[in-house]
Amino acid sequence: MKKVKFRFYLDFEKEEKWINEMAQSGWHLEMFLLGRFTFIKGDPGESIYRNEFITGMSDLEKKEYFEFLKDSRITIVHESGGWVYMKKAAAEGPFDIYTDTKSKIDYYKRILNFFLILFFVNLSLGISNVSLFTDNSSMGIANASIGLINIAVALLIAVPIVKIIKRKKGLQEEQQFFE
Repeated sequence: MKKVKFRFYLDFEKEEKWINEMAQSGWHLEMFLLGRFTFIKGDPGESIYRNEFITGMSDLEKKEYFEFLKDSRITIVHESGGWVYMKKAAAEGPFDIYTDTKSKIDYYKRILNFFLILFFVNLSLGISNVSLFTDNSSMGIANASIGLINIAVALLIAVPIVKIIKRKKGLQEEQQFFE
């Protein structure tokens, strides 16, 4: 039996938590694509799921990383849009990808850099398109409309940026405390 759910998260950790809640109730992730999640019915609590942002890896690095995960008895569930979901049998104990503070901070930096690029590209396109709106012609209205959409997307992207900055800062403070 399959189930499709539509959810859009601006917080990848909340999304991962929801996926694990679904698994606890017996619905296991099969694939995902921009807010569309497909689940298959299985045993409740059978697997623990993690998501990871892997953009920036070369094909060889990704292949080697996936082999490492496979050797660690971690299964790649699905990969889409630079994100990958993986699972591990819950019976094998806790499943964390980043176990030390430094590697988690580095991971947050990588995600933050990607989102900052998207933010500034959308913001600059939005401002330039809105500034082209100098007359009431259909082209000027279209440019302004597209510009406003770009600005709205930039504002949406700002939400995960702020959350990532806060999490990264918290980890850095924790790391300094223990040094």
